[in-house]
Amino acid sequence: MPRKTIILYQGASLINGQPIVALAQSDSTNSKTGNMIQTFILDATVDPLEASRTGRDSSICGSCPHRGTPNNNDKGQATNRTCYVTLAHAPLGKYKAYKKGVYGTKTATLKEIESFGSLQGVRLGTYGDPCAVPNDIWKALTIKALYSTAYTHAAINPMPESIMTSTDNLKQSIDAWSRDERTFRVISHVDQLYKRREILCPASEEMGKRATCASCKLCGGSKVNAKSIAIVAHGTSKRKAKELVQ
Repeated sequence: MPRKTIILYQGASLINGQPIVALAQSDSTNSKTGNMIQTFILDATVDPLEASRTGRDSSICGSCPHRGTPNNNDKGQATNRTCYVTLAHAPLGKYKAYKKGVYGTKTATLKEIESFGSLQGVRLGTYGDPCAVPNDIWKALTIKALYSTAYTHAAINPMPESIMTSTDNLKQSIDAWSRDERTFRVISHVDQLYKRREILCPASEEMGKRATCASCKLCGGSKVNAKSIAIVAHGTSKRKAKELVQ
């Protein structure tokens, strides 16, 4: 089946009011996640690289520390960006296709979104923070889904029952646990794992990539009865990320 992408949302970011767009793509070939619907939350006016280096990505990433420091250079991304998502790959490709009208111009209705997610695995925020998009969009996409995974770096998790709270140190995780939230924590070494409350991500290199997100399904918020998840900093900015987390 060929990949299909629909427009979930076009409007103001719930983070700062800037114009954003949210897209959902079916039939993913992502080796880590497996075949899940992937969702991309993008600034609607500039491409992801420009958004990064100018700081406009705050509309879709909020104050996430992995965004790096804006530099207003003529090309490239923010300085010391530690996010594992490679902007020049899928995010840039999705933005260019959107601007060219490849996905049309019409925002899908809630009923159409519900149908798109039906009997699928759904990943909220393949790029971007789900908190930038109204909750009713995500509820429609996941209400008939087989399962969903999601993460937010927001100070207040709006949907802790289905969204993991992303943390970068143990104190942040303990604070989230006190609110009955499950966490997804980036650590710099396996020795930092807090075994009483956390397990290593089964899809990680350290765990031998024994599962994909599609087969694991543990990152589904507090509705999943399991320990929180930790993962050793990875991706193209692994070294920088290890310096950031504690």
